[in-house]
Amino acid sequence: MMQIVTIKELSELLKVKEKTLYQWAETRQIPCLKLNGALRFDLHDIQRWIASCKNTPSGGYNSFAQTAVGSPRKGVKV
Repeated sequence: MMQIVTIKELSELLKVKEKTLYQWAETRQIPCLKLNGALRFDLHDIQRWIASCKNTPSGGYNSFAQTAVGSPRKGVKV
């Protein structure tokens, strides 16, 4: 069963500005519905969208950690 929410409700839930949601909807970055000209969101679709946005750890080499901790920055003498 669909659970439809408004842009204001989703803005509060995701902790993003309504303007950001309008931009994401316009560029088709977030699943949405237009009902009689009003932007609405199905929470089931939003939950799947959030899951698809998650980064999963590779379990391997972390180049950022090596750079940030193990290597001196350019121009810094050790």
